[in-house]
Amino acid sequence: MLSLLRESLAAFSLLRDEISNVISESQTTEARYSRFATGQMHYYGERCQSLNLLLQDEKLWDADILMRAATECATRFIFVSIAEPNERTNRIDEYEFALNEIDDLQRSEKAKPAVAAATDPGTAMLLGGGVLSPEREAELRARWPKPKRAQIKQKWSFSEIVKQLSEFHNERLDLRHYKSLLHGYGLSSHLIHADQTAIDVVWDRKGREPHIRRMQEQAHFARLATSQVSLLFLCWRAIAFATGLDSKNPEPVKRLLALNEQADVLHRAFAESQAHLYPCKGTEAATTSR
Repeated sequence: MLSLLRESLAAFSLLRDEISNVISESQTTEARYSRFATGQMHYYGERCQSLNLLLQDEKLWDADILMRAATECATRFIFVSIAEPNERTNRIDEYEFALNEIDDLQRSEKAKPAVAAATDPGTAMLLGGGVLSPEREAELRARWPKPKRAQIKQKWSFSEIVKQLSEFHNERLDLRHYKSLLHGYGLSSHLIHADQTAIDVVWDRKGREPHIRRMQEQAHFARLATSQVSLLFLCWRAIAFATGLDSKNPEPVKRLLALNEQADVLHRAFAESQAHLYPCKGTEAATTSR
């Protein structure tokens, strides 16, 4: 599986360089968007670096949790990138200022009881840094009454953004299959909250026959190794769409296709081992999707 990870890292590096080139070229014509893209791609890249360290140790469940953060970052970045120029600026404002101010209000409310319960003066002081002054709190509450907060939070919710992305397609960018991310995202949500589904999923794997468990782990590994590259590829296409700056370098696409072919071998092996448990499911799904 480490050979697959090496291929993933190589493809990731090519895409990262392409994105970096576009960001650099767009600094004079799309300065605001360029700064936004720089921060988003830095965050995404660091999360994927940490994810790959977990993959090296085959800490797959932990990697899934981290992949959620990377997925949210890429998804919101693409959401901004596909908008028309005026709406793109509006979405950057909402992300950087509106959502931040709303989060300040929520963080302040959560910090207040923590400060009150703190017995150590130093701890109370540090926690108190998250509490807004009465004047600032009043200002933000006036600017963001509850209905307005709920409206913007809904607009920026992961499920709402994925719904919009899945309806977006033109000759330069087709995101109609973006909703396929919902399954992995939903699984990571269970893992983060450690609910009964998470316990069941982890325990089920532990109880599998060794050879079946190994195939399942390999398929899981392959999904994580390729998903991060596929998402970065979509970020590249989105930033090219937003800026009009594209590349004629075919190598990133070739490496991504080769990576997916290598991963598909592992996915098929596990799927075939489970076919007797799910008769006709694949056929029914394929028929429904046509």
